[in-house]
Amino acid sequence: MRKTTVSMSLSQDYCTRDDTILVTFSRQNLTYIPCGQIVIEYQVMDVFSHMVLSQSVCLLEQQVEIQIPCSHCGHYIIQVQKIKCYDLLQCFSFSQSITLEQAFDVMPHYQEMETSVEQAYQFDEEGQSYLANQKGDDYSEVFEIRSYREGDALKHIHWNVSSKFQDLFVKVGSQPIQHKLVLAMEYKTNNAFYDLQFDCFYSLCLLLVKKNIVFDVVTVCDLQQLHIESIHSLEEVITTTRWLMKNPIQTFNSTLMPKSFYQIHGQNLEVSHS
Repeated sequence: MRKTTVSMSLSQDYCTRDDTILVTFSRQNLTYIPCGQIVIEYQVMDVFSHMVLSQSVCLLEQQVEIQIPCSHCGHYIIQVQKIKCYDLLQCFSFSQSITLEQAFDVMPHYQEMETSVEQAYQFDEEGQSYLANQKGDDYSEVFEIRSYREGDALKHIHWNVSSKFQDLFVKVGSQPIQHKLVLAMEYKTNNAFYDLQFDCFYSLCLLLVKKNIVFDVVTVCDLQQLHIESIHSLEEVITTTRWLMKNPIQTFNSTLMPKSFYQIHGQNLEVSHS
C-alpha cells in the first residue's frame, strides 16, 4: 500500500463549453504485489482559485476514467492531493498526500455575426496619415496656416506665404495617427455573462480573420506593463483566447491603455477612450 501511487492524464487540453473532458487515472505499482482498491480525491480549480468541483473516485482495476463537465469558459486545473490505498481484503488502508495537476481550457462557442467595426486610431509620431480635425506637433505636415502671434516660434514662420502677403504667417502642425483596430476585455469570474462575452470576442475575432483584417488584442494590462498582440490567423485567435483565460485582465490600467479601443462587454461592443 505504501509503495503504490497513481498517475493522471487528459484526453485533450481544451474543449468547447458544455462539452466534457475525459480524465484517466492509472495505478502505478512499485512492487509485484498490488494493493486493493485506491480511492482518489480530486478537485477542479478555476483561474481565480475558486473550487468548482470536489469529488472522489474508486480505482479497482489498472485504470479508471471520469468525465469532467465544462459548464463555463475559462482555464481550469485538476488537482489530486490525496489517495487512500487498501489491502486486497480491504481490512486496512493507508492515506498519502501526493501532488498531481493537469490543466485544460474551456473554449467559447462560435456564433455567426455581422458587425461593422471601424479602425480606431492612436496617436503615433511615426504614423503615415494625419487627423483632419486635430492639431498636433508634427510640422512636416501642415494642419493650417494662420497669422503670426506674439510668442510664436520663428522656426514655424511660413516664409513663402509671408512674402506673398507682406505679413507674417506661421504653420500649425498636424497630429499623425496610426490606424489600428484594438480589442480588449475584462474577465473577472466564471458565469453566464462572461461565457457570452467570450462567445462575442471569439466570434468577432474569427470574423475579422475571415475578412483578412489584421487587428490587435490587449493581452496584458496591469500596474506596470501593457502588451498588445497582433492577430493574423485562426491559430493566433485560439492561442490568444486561451492566454486571456489563463491570464485574465480584471481591471484596465487606463494610464497604459491605447487612446482608443473597442471593449467587449458582455455581448456588446463599446468604443472606449483612455
